[in-house]
Amino acid sequence: MSWGEGSMNWAELRDLVDALPEDSATRAAEVGDDEQSRWTTATYLQAAQYNLLIMLVQILWAAHLKGKPPEMKPVQPPQRSRPDEDEQQTAEAQRRSEEYLNSFSPGTPQSDQAEIELWNSRIRELEAAQ
Repeated sequence: MSWGEGSMNWAELRDLVDALPEDSATRAAEVGDDEQSRWTTATYLQAAQYNLLIMLVQILWAAHLKGKPPEMKPVQPPQRSRPDEDEQQTAEAQRRSEEYLNSFSPGTPQSDQAEIELWNSRIRELEAAQ
């Protein structure tokens, strides 16, 4: 970044935002965290471990103490406000994947004519060698 000019280009700004910590306000807004809970990857992992521990305690309680285990509430991760965007991105990725795979179907003309000619010449060489 050019500190003397006092300006930043878009790539530098993107790199700066990408380098922000997971629990920053900008990252929370980016993923749609309206509750401002700002969970990091470590927080999600700890919540999953806690929930698993609760499940194990309930299983062991029921198996060994032969009674109903006490009520223990699992930790719920924060809700994101933009699930539609994730669905849109998933649908777009699916569409691109299908389009790419369909480009190799037998009925689709291939755009790389040089490669086709190369393989045709190799086939002719093999047929002539027989």
